[in-house]
Amino acid sequence: MRTLILLLIFTSAILFSQKKKGLDVVSNIDVKVLAMKPLGNNSLAKNLQPFYGFGFGGNLMTPINFGIGLDYSELFSNVKYGEQNLYGNIGSPRMTVVDVFLTHRENISDDFMVEEMAGFSYYRLTNLYLDKSEKLKNNAMGFHLGGKAIYTLDGPQQVFVALKANFYYGNIYNENPEIRKYYSNSTFVSLSVGYRYNF
Repeated sequence: MRTLILLLIFTSAILFSQKKKGLDVVSNIDVKVLAMKPLGNNSLAKNLQPFYGFGFGGNLMTPINFGIGLDYSELFSNVKYGEQNLYGNIGSPRMTVVDVFLTHRENISDDFMVEEMAGFSYYRLTNLYLDKSEKLKNNAMGFHLGGKAIYTLDGPQQVFVALKANFYYGNIYNENPEIRKYYSNSTFVSLSVGYRYNF
């Protein structure tokens, strides 16, 4: 919580100092489709197929090429064939991911730029029991690192490709630390393609 408050104070200071100098803060919104694959020796990687879904987000970018952003994504997966019992007799996994991040932009040319990002992530994993009698919900926190390659089409319109690593730390309890780690921790690598509009 303390980190979030410091982040908000830092962002406000940048925005207000830029406004006093008469410089504009640029905002944008984007939509994307993405694929996300869990990696490592854990339940999400061993028992689930890759996640596929969509998302949208927005950024505020200052004239000094630092900014803050927010992304929301909905992703869907399936339990691997024959793994239903190992995964707990549940299927239809759905992952909601909310990312809050700081970003930095590097202008390579007039039409091409690269953005690096780092921030915090919130995950909500929902599974449906195979008999559809009940939903199993898990919440997790983590952080992410990534980057975007952005190409300007015309005026305010851009397209981008993004690569990101998300680190997932869940709250599943078990007295055995190995079992707890197997079901609670994972790493995701995601690739997304999207459209951005600046205004």
